[in-house]
Amino acid sequence: MQDFLDNAEPRSFAMILIAVVVLLSAVEVTYLVLPQFKNYRALNAEFELLDGAMISGESLAVQLTRVDEEVKKLSHQLHGDMAQLPVKQMESFVIGRLQKVSWSTQIELVSVQPGEGKQVQNFRETLFEVKLMAGFHNFFEWLQVVNEELGYIVVNKFEISPKDNDMVKNPKLDITLTLVSYRMVQDGR
Repeated sequence: MQDFLDNAEPRSFAMILIAVVVLLSAVEVTYLVLPQFKNYRALNAEFELLDGAMISGESLAVQLTRVDEEVKKLSHQLHGDMAQLPVKQMESFVIGRLQKVSWSTQIELVSVQPGEGKQVQNFRETLFEVKLMAGFHNFFEWLQVVNEELGYIVVNKFEISPKDNDMVKNPKLDITLTLVSYRMVQDGR
């Protein structure tokens, strides 16, 4: 080491010394300063949240009620009006809603055939084989309204074939869809 120090050019020695200082500074910032800064930001965010709750004067009960309403809203967004229905009533509810949506969008609902799907993680699939006769534009409106009415429904399979040759305005289509509804399994049911 002494030979290196004696034979090293002052410029090389200065560069090595600067590199060591920069490396030590980077390690110090990374392992000492940065975690403290992150901790400070997290504590500051918590403080602002608590300060805001204290200023607004909301009690814990009011906050819990608000959070419970948000959970119900998200559950409704996921399941639609089916969220609170027993499993046995869900099929008739879905069929009734499909009929209502079909009437409102001027689509002929030819048939709906419920079926059992498989279990995917914590969710049970319920399949609905739906046959429609619809105009092209009405069908897309139907899909949109079904999504709003029933919540999270997946189109698993579909077949679309033309019914007539009038393709200019709003062609009539024969449509077969497999709609899948997912419901969380509760108590092993």
